[in-house]
Amino acid sequence: MLKEKLSNYLKNYNTYFSSRIEDNERIFKNLNKLLKFNNKLEISSGSRLLDLGSGDKSFYKVCLNNGINAIELDGSSQGIDFEKDKLPYENNHFDYIYFCAVLEHLHDANFILTEIYRVLKNGGILIIITPNFRYCYKEFYNDPTHFHPYTPKSLKKILEMNNFIDNCVNPFLINKSVNYWKIPCKFFVASILPFRNDSFQNFPIPSFLRGKSTSMISISQK
Repeated sequence: MLKEKLSNYLKNYNTYFSSRIEDNERIFKNLNKLLKFNNKLEISSGSRLLDLGSGDKSFYKVCLNNGINAIELDGSSQGIDFEKDKLPYENNHFDYIYFCAVLEHLHDANFILTEIYRVLKNGGILIIITPNFRYCYKEFYNDPTHFHPYTPKSLKKILEMNNFIDNCVNPFLINKSVNYWKIPCKFFVASILPFRNDSFQNFPIPSFLRGKSTSMISISQK
């Protein structure tokens, strides 16, 4: 029953380009752009990465295609409760942990953030993508699996509480200049930016995909 519910949930994932794989190829490139922007090492061949809350495994597959030493772990399909079960990995094991669209589904994120801190190497990087409640409050609870909203300030605070350093929170953008991460009021500006899709310049992009970048991405270091 749980796997059936998960399957139905994953079917409702938005696909912004031609496929979930293409979406995640662009996300992978965007992550490295953001890491470089923050003077962090980019995810490269041989990097040890955990895709935590891997969902349909698209990002994990993209990592493998790029020569990343990736492992995926999904709580729902693999029967792990991120609020009480320890991660099945040794201390100081991963260079990167990718935690996308999971934080908002947890009642209390402190336990999993403690576990993430444990299994990251010293100097390792945690990447979180989650909705920015300030710009999606009208729709946030339309997803019945959403429990805990975050703003840039609260996300940064909970990361600090769990001993992460160099916590940087930015709008989640794809195919945009790094200058958008530098400007004042960057979250508001991101929320009204027109959708840009170079691969489909003649394709009629639906209005609900235009602008409204209401998610945020954080990079933190152990």
